[in-house]
Amino acid sequence: MPDPGLFTWDMNADLVYADGALAELFGLDPEETERGLPVQTYLDRVHPDDVAVLAKQISDAIVAQHPTVQHYRSQRADGSYVSVSAFGRCFRDRKDNPIHYAGIVVPDETSPPVGAAH
Repeated sequence: MPDPGLFTWDMNADLVYADGALAELFGLDPEETERGLPVQTYLDRVHPDDVAVLAKQISDAIVAQHPTVQHYRSQRADGSYVSVSAFGRCFRDRKDNPIHYAGIVVPDETSPPVGAAH
């Protein structure tokens, strides 16, 4: 099984910090992901047919305060898409403000990569 990509999103700073495995799944530079990139950088790498549903699922998980699982396609550096499953959860501060979202993204080995970008 391939390595899962680990991430943590500082919601106040709007920076997602991620390891090299996640960088590979999203076709990003691992040095950049380790230093933090805006969440929009990752959403821009999600298949256009999946991004609206993914954004809504993340928003719902933040509001409802529950763990969540999403299934979508991310774009690798070569332009191909890979099916992934993401497991995440939002954390709040003592005043009940959402401040941190953390999780893992795992490639779905049962689905072949979807063709190159248009």
